[in-house]
This record gives sequence, structure tokens and C-alpha cells, in this order.
Amino acid sequence: MSARERARRPRRVAIVVHATVPQDPRVRRQTDVLLADGYEVDIFALREPDQERLESSGGVTIHRLPINRTWYGIAGHLAEYLAFMAAATVAVTRQHRRRRYRLIQVATVPDFLVLAGLPVKLTGVPVLLDLHEDMPTFYRDRFPGRLVGPGMLLVNAITRASAAAADELITVHEPLRRLSLDRGVAPDRIAVVMNSADERIFSAAPRRPFMEDGELRLVHHSNLQRVYGLEYAIEAVALLPDLPVRLDVYGDGPYRRQVEGAIERTGTSARVHLQGRVPMEQLPGLLAGSDIGLVPTRPEPYAQYSLSTKLLEYVVMGVPIIASDLATFRYHFSAEAMRYVPGADPGALAAAIRQDVADPAGMQARADEALRQYRPYRWEIQRDRYLAVVNRLTRRYAGVTSSVEGG
Repeated sequence: MSARERARRPRRVAIVVHATVPQDPRVRRQTDVLLADGYEVDIFALREPDQERLESSGGVTIHRLPINRTWYGIAGHLAEYLAFMAAATVAVTRQHRRRRYRLIQVATVPDFLVLAGLPVKLTGVPVLLDLHEDMPTFYRDRFPGRLVGPGMLLVNAITRASAAAADELITVHEPLRRLSLDRGVAPDRIAVVMNSADERIFSAAPRRPFMEDGELRLVHHSNLQRVYGLEYAIEAVALLPDLPVRLDVYGDGPYRRQVEGAIERTGTSARVHLQGRVPMEQLPGLLAGSDIGLVPTRPEPYAQYSLSTKLLEYVVMGVPIIASDLATFRYHFSAEAMRYVPGADPGALAAAIRQDVADPAGMQARADEALRQYRPYRWEIQRDRYLAVVNRLTRRYAGVTSSVEGG
């Protein structure tokens, strides 16, 4: 088939992700961008018990593979990843014969999921590796004491080999890009596409005057994982008995029982309210009705390479932030934009809350500065970066040169 004939085929991208869809926000956002640019998208993902095996609508087809999360230790993780990789390899290869993809995009973790795209890559289709996380740091955090010595050497080797197998890479922020450069990835092979806040949902909105009703409203929203350190926020509330403090927590997840235990242990059940999951369209109004957003992430190696989308959502909503002093947070926002405190230190967090109560004007000035510093990270900029990478790779497969495009 000639280059011109290939160029006339419908533009189709396959995305392989070890996650549930449409719940994964990054994949959902990328899919919207591709659809708006005229692509068709096939997604190969995990399947929850109540989800359809095949779902197709508006140019998107979701292939849910017969694998679900098991998460039983390192052996369970590995077995699950290998089973998903095998199923994805078969499914993508089979669908390519019929659909003729122009690009295979593989989301991590694990990085070795890139192998699912290699049979199609052998036909000339490029593979884009999307690094959601840093795999060595991820596993060192998940399995402390187990992946040491030869184990970590193997994980690092797999990380490098996976990057080498891809045509190009994207990742979620500059510190992770630099980590890949340190591992030998050429600068022209990797770009940053950040997980910006979705400004179709979250945007600067009128907020209630500070402590308008005499109550200090703190807010935290997440999927209740251990790394987010919510128990430290609860302990900080317990250290403020003289202040009329209320902490609302939106979201749910595997760490809920421990969070409930922290509330019981500190006697803060009248002041800390676990609201559970709320519809996304309701969340901006709830954030706008708060005084301070808390991001008390634990200061662990894995978290040092994490930039919480929740933090960015507070920023675009104009909510002042108190956050753990983590390297990636500091890289993107200065101390003039948010108040930093040592992680895992409820005393420091409580003291920071008192400082903000004493200086609401200064607190609002930080929120305004955070919004200013956020401008280069907006999704409209990240969207264009992502589309530039995808279009470059798909044109390469189609054999379209600049002269063909001009003619």
C-alpha cells in the first residue's frame, strides 16, 4: 500500500492502559483531544465486574479485557500485569488487522506493558509510551524492603528497556522527564504533557468571604490512599480545639478504614466529615465554599515525583493551599503561591492553619499568585503538546511528508 493510500485511511489510535475506563482522567482527557482532531480511538483496559466487555460510542471503542485488579502482594501484582499484557497484546494485534491503527499508545505503570504494542510496531506502527508514574519509585514505595539489591536492578533495567522499545515518550511533569533523561532517554524522544485541572469543570469562581459564617472550612478531596496523609490533617484539627474548624473530605478509597480510625482516635468526629464520593459537577461548588485546601501528602520517595491533580484543582478554583513540602510541588509553585509545611507533621500543619486564620489577606494573595504561576500548565497548552506528538508520529507511519501535505 502506498503512502498516499495509507494517508487516506481513517486515523485510528489504540490506547492500552492498566486501569478502568472511563474512570482514568488522563486517558479520558486524551481521548477527547483525539476525537476533536478527527481521530478514532480504541481503548484496551481492565474490566470491572459491572462493566460491558465492549462499548462503542462517538468514535471511541472500549475493549475491556477479562482482567481485574487483584493487588495481593508483589506476586499478585506481577501475575495481574503479565495476564493483562498478554491479553492486550492479543487484542491489539487482532484488532489492528481490521482497524489499521496509526499509533499505539501505552500508559504506565507497568512500563513493560509497552510489549503489548511490539507485534504491531513490527508492521511500522509507532509506539508512544505515556509515563504516568516512575516505575522504580512506585515499586520501592509499594514493596519496601523486598525490591532491593538485584530486585531494584531488574526493575531499573526493565524501565530502561521499555523506554528504548518505544518510538517516543511523554510524561506528566518535568521532574519525571529529567529522571528519564538521567536513564539515557534522548531529549528529543520525550515531552511533558501535564495532568492539568479540567477547566471545563474547575475554574476560578466566586468564593464565600473568609470564615463568613464564623466557621473555618478546610477541605480535602482524594481517593483516600495512604500516601495522601489525610490522618495528619485529622490530627492537626485535633490540635486546634480553640478554633471553630470543620474539615470536609470528599472521595473514598482503600484507606478509608484507617482514616475512620484516625477520627475515632483523635475524637474529631464532630469536626471531620467524610462525605464520600460526590458527582464531579458538584465538586467545584463545594470547593468554592471552603476556606483552605489541604494537601498533606506523605514525604515518601514516590510522592517526591507526584504532582497531585487535586492540588491543581484547588489552584484554578482560587482556593488557598497548605501543602506538604515536596520537591515536585516546589518545582511548580513557589512559597509565594502556597504555604508549605513538613510532611507527616500535624503540629506544623496546625500552626500553618493558625497563621492563615491570622492573615486572610496574605492567604488570598498566595492563592492569586498560585493561579498566576499555573498559567503555563493549563490544559489548552498541554493539549497542543500532546496533539503535536501524536500527529508527528501518525504522519510518520502514514508516510506523509511536508510536501505531500502541501499538495
